[in-house]
Amino acid sequence: MNEFLFSDFPEVSTEDWKNQILKDLKGSPWDKVTWETEEGFKIEPFYRKEDLPVLPRVFKRSPGWKVTESVTTNSETNSLINHGVDAVVLVSHEENGTQFGCKISSASELETLAKSNQGIPLIVSLATRTPKFTESLKKLVSSHNTVLGDFDPYGTALLCGELGCEENSIGTSFASLSGTKGFAGVGIHSLYLRDSGASIGQELAYSLSWGVDYLNQHLDAGVSIEGAAANLWFWMGIGSDYFTEIAKFRVMRILWTEILNAYKPGLGETLPALILAQTSNFQYTAYDPYVNMLRGTTAAMSAVIGGADFISVSPFDSEYTTKQELGKRIARNAQLLLRYESFLDKVEDPASGSYYLEVLTKKLAETAWEKFQTIEKEGGFGACLKKGTIQKEISARASKKREALASKKEILLGTNQYPLPTERHAELKDSIQETEKRLSYSEKSTYERLVPLRLSYEFDKWRNQTDLHVASGKKAPKVFLLTIGDLTMRKARAGFSSNFIGCLGYEIIDNLGFSSVKEGVAKAKELGSEMVVLCSSDEEYATYLPEFVSEMKSQLPGSWKLLAGYPKDLVSQAESLGIDDFIHMKRNLVGFMEKAQTKWIGK
Repeated sequence: MNEFLFSDFPEVSTEDWKNQILKDLKGSPWDKVTWETEEGFKIEPFYRKEDLPVLPRVFKRSPGWKVTESVTTNSETNSLINHGVDAVVLVSHEENGTQFGCKISSASELETLAKSNQGIPLIVSLATRTPKFTESLKKLVSSHNTVLGDFDPYGTALLCGELGCEENSIGTSFASLSGTKGFAGVGIHSLYLRDSGASIGQELAYSLSWGVDYLNQHLDAGVSIEGAAANLWFWMGIGSDYFTEIAKFRVMRILWTEILNAYKPGLGETLPALILAQTSNFQYTAYDPYVNMLRGTTAAMSAVIGGADFISVSPFDSEYTTKQELGKRIARNAQLLLRYESFLDKVEDPASGSYYLEVLTKKLAETAWEKFQTIEKEGGFGACLKKGTIQKEISARASKKREALASKKEILLGTNQYPLPTERHAELKDSIQETEKRLSYSEKSTYERLVPLRLSYEFDKWRNQTDLHVASGKKAPKVFLLTIGDLTMRKARAGFSSNFIGCLGYEIIDNLGFSSVKEGVAKAKELGSEMVVLCSSDEEYATYLPEFVSEMKSQLPGSWKLLAGYPKDLVSQAESLGIDDFIHMKRNLVGFMEKAQTKWIGK
């Protein structure tokens, strides 16, 4: 049927929509249905054609995307095609003569590994060793159609503090890697920025400036602009901000097209950005790891709708184990569902025409472009990297996010909200120790380093002490919730306290309520509780507080006396009586965890 039926229905104006929303808000302000992005601009609850009469065109090299999987051992390369993989990342890095990942020391070893997955695109992550394998990598194009190398001196500097090569040789290496159809040898790892806590706008602006710097170095080495553009690709991160991540990939394509067109009109449409999107470990958690399945799936969907060419989803259990067969299978299958059950590979630009996403794309593009221009005025990406301004800005943004997590202004399920106190991961000890070594690394370097660190790390570090304590044969500290008085308030505060202290992995003992404080403390003593939390209303605390402290000093003198809530009029009195801490919304959770573990587990 070709007949349009819209004319059969009365047109609804923008004003009508707003009035309906205000009616549904029942007196609440309009701001309740708007939200502010991390970049600082506001988004309305809906948009229409009048907000954006002309829609942008998002250019892409080919429709759909490649389900991509990284391998770090030679044995993993076998039979990936049979498991639904469309492209493979071979990871083989070397530091001070020691190799990590797949063993690739020679051209023959590279060719042997590549044969395991002939016919599908190959991304070979050799980092600073990439130029040494130039000819071998180019030869693989005949059997893999698309081959990507990841030479990226600035990326190496961000992680290691040094370029990994002589600065005056970068252009020569770029030139040697260029010139072969189907091969791109220079990868821009903005994933490192996301893993270190960069915002979406920062990743976009820095990626564009990074790309322009590399384009210019190609040109200085005598490579044509067409050759330079064809030799670059982007390895980007995917976070958990679903709609903004969709917009991010669209913005990357739109702005990179504009940049290439500034060098040569029409080049941006001919050679659109080539993007490998990988889930950022910054948002993955070690505890309640099954939530990572949801994070990985929504991240993959963002990248698909946004228009990534290759998508790699990390296994849900990647933060605490190397045995990830189930995790890798789930990661692959999430993408296969998006392809074969949602048919998202059948549409060139799935987000096109959604005015909400189009306006979000436009505003994010404006923010990223403004930041990009600032970087260029300051000398470009390389100059800002050497001065350390990029690293400082990202570190500041990461610190802000960690503070928001510690104060529960930002939520990570299973970490600072709805934790599973009985969950144990003693095996995290080794990775935590390795991370602590990286964080304490103080050797001077030319470039200031970024340390990729998941958002939940501080929570994981302190909670893991409980796991190790239990693994050694000891019992987890017990937390007794002494509920008394007003039913609604005691239940609410007991629930909040359980959720709050549960982040430590302690044993939480809830109760139906007590008729007296003395009875409650006696029960806590019977169960051998290290912490007792008085849960009631602010009004009743004036009566219960002195008795609670007295009974605790008499029956459980060595245990912590905690108060659920923060009754301002009683705080001074409570502290003078000897209350050890207050459990409330403004209490820094990481600070509380450190204090508790130092007391009950020991550093």
